[in-house]
Amino acid sequence: MTEYTEEQESIRRVAREFARKEVAPGAEERDRTGQFDYKLYRRCGELGFIGMLMPKEYGGSEADLLSWWPQQKALWMDSVVKPALRGEATTCMGLTEPDAGSDNSRIRTRAVLDGDHWVINGQKTFITGAGLEICRGVLAVCLSDRERRQYEQIFIPTGTPGYRIGPPLRKMGLHASDTRELFFDDVRVPAYHRLGTEGQGLAGMLHALGMGRIQIASTCLGLAEECLDLATAYAKQRVAFGKPIARFQYVQGMLTEMALNVHLSRLIRDDSARLFMAGKPFFKEASMCKWFVTEAAKKVADDAVQIFGGMGFMDECPVSRYYRDIRAATIGEGTTQIQRHVIAREMGLLG
Repeated sequence: MTEYTEEQESIRRVAREFARKEVAPGAEERDRTGQFDYKLYRRCGELGFIGMLMPKEYGGSEADLLSWWPQQKALWMDSVVKPALRGEATTCMGLTEPDAGSDNSRIRTRAVLDGDHWVINGQKTFITGAGLEICRGVLAVCLSDRERRQYEQIFIPTGTPGYRIGPPLRKMGLHASDTRELFFDDVRVPAYHRLGTEGQGLAGMLHALGMGRIQIASTCLGLAEECLDLATAYAKQRVAFGKPIARFQYVQGMLTEMALNVHLSRLIRDDSARLFMAGKPFFKEASMCKWFVTEAAKKVADDAVQIFGGMGFMDECPVSRYYRDIRAATIGEGTTQIQRHVIAREMGLLG
């Protein structure tokens, strides 16, 4: 049985109340219109959700990963970090390219040091949040030395000459989430816009992806739990053939399997998160977590739609939206198939 600290339980209660009372009421409209809710995002900052892992001195709450890093702190603190923690600004991460998804070795966006400036050329795709009016810039992974396979993480502020943001991409789900292509044509930024150690930009981004895999699993766990709650309540009140459908074994089988998947997902998520918080090796467990939880959530959402029947196929039904949104989780932050590859590598099976 997973046990949480009093602080963690308090955060869970606040997050659940916020989701039910403030996020849920407008979710269907945001999905229909594809509009990002800036007011709701600022509210996340007010409640401390955005800055949970940041030190209190910067406006964060120093919580741990179960409840929810900048080298040039003085440079970015007032213009980017603090506004972001308040929900007044955001940034985006630029890793994926048209020919470089899971295969990061095919990254072609190039950064060349010209005196005291980086000159950047290339393209990124499927980038979340770049087109938001509060986005301050993109942290792009760029190839800096082809022979030595060195990469840099370079921060490119929004509005920099040569940096162009494409129109919103149409998606199956996550309609209110901004997704774009980014183009860099002789973009020049000061040399100090590089973050992290020279030549280690890709390694740094991949480490962040490990944490991101646990975070996306946490999101899917919450959605799966909500699908279970909604489907259970519906099955108890929906009458067919003279009795609630919850009394039919086929429906019971789906609901009990959904409950099992939610329970197992929570256990594996908590285990990987605690390894990360303890500073122990966690890549294998993070990939196991990403693989299992996202696939389990996809199955839970699918069963929820089935239990709702025709109503579950309608856009106004929440489980319809969850089904579409969860589908992206088995692709983003590394596909399920890549997670298996990572696990095999961490087990020493690749030779």
